[in-house]
Amino acid sequence: MNREQAKKIHKHLLDAAAAFRRAEAAIVDVGDDGRKLFAEPLITAVFHLQFKLLRLIYKRYPDLEPPGPPPTIDSTLRWENVFLPSSVLETDLDRVIFSVMKPRWQKVAMVLYCAVEKVEKEEALAAPVDFEVFAAGIQALVEADLLEAQGNLQMWGRSEVRLKDRSVN
Repeated sequence: MNREQAKKIHKHLLDAAAAFRRAEAAIVDVGDDGRKLFAEPLITAVFHLQFKLLRLIYKRYPDLEPPGPPPTIDSTLRWENVFLPSSVLETDLDRVIFSVMKPRWQKVAMVLYCAVEKVEKEEALAAPVDFEVFAAGIQALVEADLLEAQGNLQMWGRSEVRLKDRSVN
């Protein structure tokens, strides 16, 4: 792919991103059933567009990447400040986190989405747990040397985690 081809593909991908944003706004108006029906496939499509397709172009042609907003902190919650519902144990939370982890690097935002989705869809916990609690749990697992991380874990879209490679010890 040469630069001109990349620019053309880039423009179409940005147009698709704008269309996804319009679709998200329309889905809000269709009620709970519509949101449940469309949420997962739309989030997956947006994720692949943002973190796969556009990244391929930006790796080869970094000057095409528009300047983004400055990185922001998504959560400062620390594990020692977490209060779990009485029906949820720390080990239950860890089990959900490990069930969505992979040996390859994944954005923390994606891991959090998968963990919350697992809880909502499969009722994997006795009570709902939000993104911040899962993020604090991931950070605690990294600090306990059970997961590997790169980047600032407080910035979910700019950090990554993976299962720790146990074969190197």
